[in-house]
Amino acid sequence: MTKKIAFIFLLFILIKISFPKYLSASENQNLYEGWTYFHDELFKISFVYPDNWTNYTSQERGVVFVLPDGIGMFTYHFSPLFNEKMNLTEFVSQNRETLQEIGAEFNEDEYITFSNDPAYKLIYTMSMGKDIQKYLTIWCLIEDNVYITTFSHQSQLFDQYQQIVDKIVKSMMIITD
Repeated sequence: MTKKIAFIFLLFILIKISFPKYLSASENQNLYEGWTYFHDELFKISFVYPDNWTNYTSQERGVVFVLPDGIGMFTYHFSPLFNEKMNLTEFVSQNRETLQEIGAEFNEDEYITFSNDPAYKLIYTMSMGKDIQKYLTIWCLIEDNVYITTFSHQSQLFDQYQQIVDKIVKSMMIITD
């Protein structure tokens, strides 16, 4: 009986997140107006995104969306850990260290829930020639896979898109078998 209740609850959550048009009227009022539903079995992900973002997803590039200004970019991909047994804390430590070595300056970080699983969100900046690029990266480990979501934009324009990116991330659901 407990398994049946848990299954029904999980199904309800998946429907609410995966199909925003079925959200209650008060939740949906203008929340995802002008947004498109994205679902891809190959990349094991579903989410919603603004209609005016250009989808450049392909098997070679992964999930890639370019903002209307042609500068900002939202990406997602996953990869096996290739028999490296590590937990999220170890993965975060290793990757923060690598980013710091190549010049990243950390602005914010926190452990979050991503697609109903523990994840780590990091916001950092890096110099790219004369420009400063700002990044929001989320790392999520599930079983032997790492799921990576990244939003990048010029530092001075990053903040104007962060609420939109947060809504996208909140809607993201990893498709597990």
